[in-house]
Amino acid sequence: RQGARRKARLAGASDGRKDATGKKGRRRGEGEEEEEGTAAAEEQRPKATRASATSLANAVDFEAVLRAPGDTAEKLFELANKPAVRFSIAGGYVQVAQDRSTTEHSGGVVWETAFFLARYLEQHVLPERRPSGERRLRVVELGSGCGLLGLALASLDCKVTLTEQPAAMGNLKANVAAHKAASGGGLPKAMQLSWGEEADIAAVSARGPFDLVVASDVVFATRFVEPLLRSVAALLAARAGEAEGAVPECWLCLQQRDPDSHRELLDQAPALFRVAELNFEGLPGFEAAVELECLLLRLRLRKRRREDLGKGAVAPAAEKAEAEAE
Repeated sequence: RQGARRKARLAGASDGRKDATGKKGRRRGEGEEEEEGTAAAEEQRPKATRASATSLANAVDFEAVLRAPGDTAEKLFELANKPAVRFSIAGGYVQVAQDRSTTEHSGGVVWETAFFLARYLEQHVLPERRPSGERRLRVVELGSGCGLLGLALASLDCKVTLTEQPAAMGNLKANVAAHKAASGGGLPKAMQLSWGEEADIAAVSARGPFDLVVASDVVFATRFVEPLLRSVAALLAARAGEAEGAVPECWLCLQQRDPDSHRELLDQAPALFRVAELNFEGLPGFEAAVELECLLLRLRLRKRRREDLGKGAVAPAAEKAEAEAE
């Protein structure tokens, strides 16, 4: 089952999201703004948007495919090879184009955990976290890929910042622009964020403080676990909503694609976060997530703030033991 999905989704890519730290991507200069309104962005947007619009005309409904008879892995194989997919939410649809030609990263297709997390947040998290007054929930997504999860949350009236490494920004920006055009504007914004890069984290943090950090299928190589956790901790540190009694938190939806990196995550995370491990067992509509052994993690930043969040390793063994006793 895993092999069939990998064959479909990682065709030609030897190392998954190997550019997640942006080493091969173009780095913008110090002080250079990543604004969609710049002349360079304006030159690129029309072509990308036209390509996205062409793909979206042929979008395939995720849940309709998943409900159809047949093997789940084969149905996901089918979805991965479509030019675009769509997802029903908030009385309408979110549609995103897939970039199946890319071999630089794995963000060119929509991974099933993005669908499951979007639906779970809609049903089980957002209803309990609506802020008082007119303020919208502020959400940042890490490793957005095609953008389906973040755009789904934007359709649920959240103020969403979708982030990716430089190599994956083209298709993500095109999908965000198409979503804005279809919805008559809106609040989602695509920004560059290479995990662990302090300049990127600072630029994205300016859009906060955030109530939620979300991500799906972002644990795939051990070398990315520490910068991922450090990025999550930094984005939660501003503690949006604390005055209203709501604790900022991170939600991850994962499949165990690499046992070593998965174990590394569960080993390192308690040094920075209070970790709750959940699953989809017994939840109506999530039968496929159960079959695929998808896991939910909720991370809440510990009260004792670490001064070295942006420096080196997350924590030595002694500090981890102290954190577990907290």
